[in-house]
Amino acid sequence: MTWTADKYFSKAHSYWMRATNQERESDDFFLNLAFVCEFILRGAISGVNPALNAADDEESILFSAGVTPNKPAKTADIYTVLTRVVRLIPQITIDERITVSTLLTLRNQELHGDKNAIAEASKENLMPNIYAFIVKVADFAKININELLSESDAIQAKATADALLKDRKRHIQGLISNQKDRFYRLEKHEQDAKREASKPDFISATMNSGHRIKTSKCPACAQSGYLGGSPVGRSAPILKEDGIYQELRIVPNIFECKCCELKIKGLDELMAAGIEHEFRTLDEKM
Repeated sequence: MTWTADKYFSKAHSYWMRATNQERESDDFFLNLAFVCEFILRGAISGVNPALNAADDEESILFSAGVTPNKPAKTADIYTVLTRVVRLIPQITIDERITVSTLLTLRNQELHGDKNAIAEASKENLMPNIYAFIVKVADFAKININELLSESDAIQAKATADALLKDRKRHIQGLISNQKDRFYRLEKHEQDAKREASKPDFISATMNSGHRIKTSKCPACAQSGYLGGSPVGRSAPILKEDGIYQELRIVPNIFECKCCELKIKGLDELMAAGIEHEFRTLDEKM
């Protein structure tokens, strides 16, 4: 019989490699990511007992027990499998479950409907919860997360999942509120002077260390500050009209505003401030 955890996880890894070689904002990335989530779910449930992956009919259940069925066996629908996985892994949060379910629904609408469901959907905030979901399933299944993702993507997934676990929102919102209050208590001409003196003279930059910096709106005073981070991975070469590029993914670790003097360190605190879990740039491939 089939329906083995190893084979499902191997398929998940294969589809992840297809996904991660695409630009993160592309429809192809999210379509492949949906397949990754389905195969991870089925791998997790099959690792407990293949019967949990079976549809609710006698032939499918017999097949899951190693009996040759009289007609083709069927797997349980993916939402049933998701419900069972959440039952087995209570660490999966409601937000993570909703995110995975949303992605699977978009995939089904894309494949079976006449609309471009993925292209039309808002996908900006899906990845942190997807990363956390993958980390928790890998821990539950006792497999190396590198077997599901690439090595660099596994590092980012674990860092993002760890950041979500640390509830720093109250602390960071208090810090932002204090800096905002201090800045807007200044006289208007003092605010204008600080804004003028702190205007960035570049949009993005690469340090000798490889660290990347880009301008980013300050959550306290709305001036452009500096967001910095370290590269963790890149896409396959992407052919565009003006050349060949690779998408570089950077995990942010610091934000600093020269205008109101707000400074935030660490991915957990940056995400608590509403800053994305990664930023990306296209590097020309020589």
